[in-house]
Amino acid sequence: MDPTKKSKIIIVSFLAGALLLGGLAYMSMASTSKEQMATIKKVIEENGGTIVAGGVTAVPVDESPFERSGKGNTIFRIEYTKDGKTYTAWYRAENHSSIVKEPEKWILP
Repeated sequence: MDPTKKSKIIIVSFLAGALLLGGLAYMSMASTSKEQMATIKKVIEENGGTIVAGGVTAVPVDESPFERSGKGNTIFRIEYTKDGKTYTAWYRAENHSSIVKEPEKWILP
């Protein structure tokens, strides 16, 4: 086989593999995000609340009441209404992307 042709095949194979792995990582993160949002909605509804439009935001650990959080956690601030009053709940979710993480935890008012 011609060395230039072999080189091109190796480069194209490498790029195709990188694109495949990138696509799989994106799909995995999107799936995790959907699971977390479903969990948030379920817990708030079980407590008799309704999430305010745009009321779920990811925040850094220093803006939350949690003392610790690892790279494998996402902390959410959830604003919701219940009986005509607005409340704020906090959720430390586990991501599947890292082994450095704290356990899942809720702080509800």
